[in-house]
Amino acid sequence: MKELVSILIPILNPELTVLEELILRHSLEALKRYPVILFSYEGADLSGIETNHDSLEILTFRPKYFENRQTLANLFLMEDFYNRFTWSDFVLIHELNSWIVKDEIHYWCKQGYDYLHANPVLDNSVFKNGQVNDFSKVLGLNDEQKKALGNGFNNDGLKLCHVQRMISTLSAKKKESHLYREQNDFDNKDSLFWELEANRLWPYLRKPTEIVQTRFSQNIENKSALFPDNRDAWPTGITGVNAKNIDHLPFYK
Repeated sequence: MKELVSILIPILNPELTVLEELILRHSLEALKRYPVILFSYEGADLSGIETNHDSLEILTFRPKYFENRQTLANLFLMEDFYNRFTWSDFVLIHELNSWIVKDEIHYWCKQGYDYLHANPVLDNSVFKNGQVNDFSKVLGLNDEQKKALGNGFNNDGLKLCHVQRMISTLSAKKKESHLYREQNDFDNKDSLFWELEANRLWPYLRKPTEIVQTRFSQNIENKSALFPDNRDAWPTGITGVNAKNIDHLPFYK
């Protein structure tokens, strides 16, 4: 039977930091009703992780994709990556810089969207009112805007993806995805691609509005919007979590 959603956790360095181990332990408990797959490079020694967390499934890819976050982005822009998970309708790519506040993953899979993530934290000096208008996306951003938008996705480590839609989009955008994989001038180029190219001229992916995206996940840098008094209004997940700011999360235990 096909899975509705599987949780994918990339491991660039098998020697997890204290924070990464904490996030992993929390996520395995919070998302325990879903299949969880750790993926890393061929030959990676994950015995330390497996010892602390039994019943984990491990998948491996070529080492060149795990040198840093930029090379990992190349993997996320390849059809072959998503083809490994066609037995699942959705995958939640969960990097260990993101905190699951509450398990609403099943709910989000049923909302009819193909790609959900946190809104970027934009530089107001580059983007008027801190927004990228749709007209600019169609015409194309200049290099300064593209770089600023890429920076806005720093540590955006929580993405819910419809597997077949990601495959079909990359198939239709082979030239564009290849150019992005070859491009190293912009950070977070996977997020840039899905933000700028996936629906340029034709809507290949069903995406939510920015308001809806804030209910799915938010970057911790958007502090003013993060902590409403109503707990039910907190998002499903928080991205951009590090050792300096995790203690500021009111739902952190």
